[in-house]
Amino acid sequence: FCHCSLCHSRGCALVCLGTHALCLSLSDVDILQRLGLAGKKPLSAWSSSRSVPQGVIPFKSGVIFTQRARIEAPTSTIIPAAFGTDLALVLSLCSHRINNAFLFSVKSKKKKLQLGVQFIPGKVIVYVGHKRSVYFDYNVHDGHWHNMAIDIRGQMVTLFTSCGKQRLHADLHFKKDEALDPQGSFLLGKMNQHSIQFEGAICQFDIYPSAKAAHNYCKYLKKHCRQADTFRPNLPPLVPLLPRDPSASPMAPLHPQQSPKRSITLSRVVQGIAH
Repeated sequence: FCHCSLCHSRGCALVCLGTHALCLSLSDVDILQRLGLAGKKPLSAWSSSRSVPQGVIPFKSGVIFTQRARIEAPTSTIIPAAFGTDLALVLSLCSHRINNAFLFSVKSKKKKLQLGVQFIPGKVIVYVGHKRSVYFDYNVHDGHWHNMAIDIRGQMVTLFTSCGKQRLHADLHFKKDEALDPQGSFLLGKMNQHSIQFEGAICQFDIYPSAKAAHNYCKYLKKHCRQADTFRPNLPPLVPLLPRDPSASPMAPLHPQQSPKRSITLSRVVQGIAH
């Protein structure tokens, strides 16, 4: 047996060597940077040698995703295997179109959903496995910028808003995957290549191994994202409404395994979207 009491508080990987424990420090993952969508140079300085992916529009504070965006990469190149599935997401974004798209999804080699976040009107749904999810009453589709954090830790998922002053908890009544398939795929803005695309602006999308980042997420926000609500005007959609991609199919929420009361509430929302 080995144990490292600092792993959960400082964000590190626990490696057992016989009866001894070795804590390996893990840094956060900047998803936009890992995908080549952001870097040290201003995004406006993109050159022809580093072309912007189709459907992605760089702007001063981040990137805008239109319905034509198709961003996918091997999971192993985006999320370190040592992270496992206990992690914290720090987000700063603004939705430009009301739909039920995923912000991101992680699929196994067998195309099974392992991790993902979906935004539907009035709800944020967090998936921790195939047909395994919890949801929170929170509306991203209101035309405003949203800074938030989502922490997945053990048998609990927590949504943090208002710099951690407001917290919504949801218990997992099932076993979640302990590791992500390194041979799987990471999709940004979609559940799969045939589902509807998240349309909006993303200023920050970071993943941390430590829960501390979620509890105090405003301290981890980039400076230009931290000022979004205060100094950035709430503008109408920044991209023109393009003809709907005929190859994209609406993606209704999967069937979360939850208590009867919560399931009934969500089923009504899903029926409302379908009609």
